[in-house]
Amino acid sequence: MRGSRDSETLLDWVTLARARFARHRNEKPATKAGQIRALWPDIEAALEGGQSMKSIRKWLEEDAGITLSITSLTSYISRIRRRLAAKGEQTLPGPSSSVASRAAASPEHDPLAQAKRVLSQPKFDIRKLHNDGDPQGRNLI
Repeated sequence: MRGSRDSETLLDWVTLARARFARHRNEKPATKAGQIRALWPDIEAALEGGQSMKSIRKWLEEDAGITLSITSLTSYISRIRRRLAAKGEQTLPGPSSSVASRAAASPEHDPLAQAKRVLSQPKFDIRKLHNDGDPQGRNLI
């Protein structure tokens, strides 16, 4: 019977720990970054709806008690978008995609794309420009 008592104690401990964690999930995050991440779906919906950063910053201060500058808000938003783009996620379903997911999907997002394009072109021959030498191989002499 000792084994059943140990498993009951373990089960009670797990149940209590889960209940405590569930209560903590509803608490306000300790950092501003965590608070912005918690409100991200609403912030993104407001941005997709055409709201300005200035008005969103004002709402965050008035309604959520989060005081920050527009520069900080913009920085938090770009970090979240980069993280989502790196994961290949899109938070809002539907035909309109977020800027981050469009950037991740486009081939122009490759930082070396411009260099690859330039290097794939034929080299410029200065003799052709000045009509020097025999670039066409006509053996003029």
